[in-house]
Amino acid sequence: MGAGEPEASAVQTRLAVTFRLLMLLRGLLLAMAVALLAGDGPGLGLDVALAVLGAETAVACTAWRTVLPAVQRVPLLCCLDALLVFAVLAEGGVFGPFFLFTVMTAAIAGVLYTWGPVLMVCTAQIALCYIAMGAAPAAERQEPGLLIALPVFYPLAACAGIVLRTLVDQYAESEEARRRAETAVAAAEERNRLAREMHDSLAKTLQGITLSVASLPLWIRDCPDRAERDARDILSALEVAAREARGLISDLREEAYGLPLPAAVRRLAAEWGETRGVPVTARIEGPPAEDIPVTVRYEIISVLKEALTNVERHAGAGRVEVRLLSTVDTVRLTVRDDGAGFAPPAGGRLELLAREGHYGLVGMAERARRIGGRFALRSAPGGGATVMLTVPFVPPSAEGAPEAAGHVT
Repeated sequence: MGAGEPEASAVQTRLAVTFRLLMLLRGLLLAMAVALLAGDGPGLGLDVALAVLGAETAVACTAWRTVLPAVQRVPLLCCLDALLVFAVLAEGGVFGPFFLFTVMTAAIAGVLYTWGPVLMVCTAQIALCYIAMGAAPAAERQEPGLLIALPVFYPLAACAGIVLRTLVDQYAESEEARRRAETAVAAAEERNRLAREMHDSLAKTLQGITLSVASLPLWIRDCPDRAERDARDILSALEVAAREARGLISDLREEAYGLPLPAAVRRLAAEWGETRGVPVTARIEGPPAEDIPVTVRYEIISVLKEALTNVERHAGAGRVEVRLLSTVDTVRLTVRDDGAGFAPPAGGRLELLAREGHYGLVGMAERARRIGGRFALRSAPGGGATVMLTVPFVPPSAEGAPEAAGHVT
């Protein structure tokens, strides 16, 4: 996905909301005009024109996914709408209650188009308005000020639509700037994390290999058996170093970090299941969790990757379930397997696992703390394991939120 695509999608989404709002407002104004005229017994021609225009407004509101792109591509459709509005004005009168809702066509044109098509729609509406005025009874045309003032509402409404579109674009740009800033912060934090992991894992492994290799010539001369054992240990350590390096490179190239959270969870679960040959069920529940900060999304995805890695290395599971549950104020990720399980340390002391070289669970708890979340683990020998990460939807600031400790139950 290119850098401009999320921004274009956000603009289009807000444009669709604005279009539907204006169409609903036009429908409301139309209903009010009909209510005001209800006691006057409108004629058949006006009834037909109102029914057609009401049906058009209802279709545009309900089928906006199809209507909006078509209207954007073909400005003449907006001129066709102006013709339908003209039919109502011609039957109901320009100086009656129907004029006000007709300006919504110009406002919609201002929102959807550039200046050229907007001027075309306004010109068409002004011309049709004067034609309708000419068809009005002479008694209704005795106020010359109205002949000038009423058509002016069309360009004014179009300008209001253009201003509204400008505000929508500016808001989208500010959102994109915020997203880029969050991405930059997440990238900086990821570089720091990779540096820490390289220092804590890969660098120490390579340092140990270096020391072993330095003493290997001595053992070859004095104790060939010891030299053979050290050579095997060096080979094992090189395999570990290669695996750690591949893991770091994989993190750098992982495309899932750039996806919305639900899509990233589905993708990682599906790819892991296909690669390992283990059935994985991914369940996404609740409202879309797509607007959470980049840093929070990054840590949730990293916890999922680490949890699946633990399943692969230790569980021997035949089935895995991944669940992402969103509520109004939290996001909860749960990874459950039916593997071998284990007995968690008493009192939830995950640091005891780190002493044995098992850093995965410790790392997940640390990630949870970094984003103000809560990490939980449930497991028993032979009963599989469940890890759960619960994060506030809007994470607390570093200064204002208490740090949640990793929790094991």
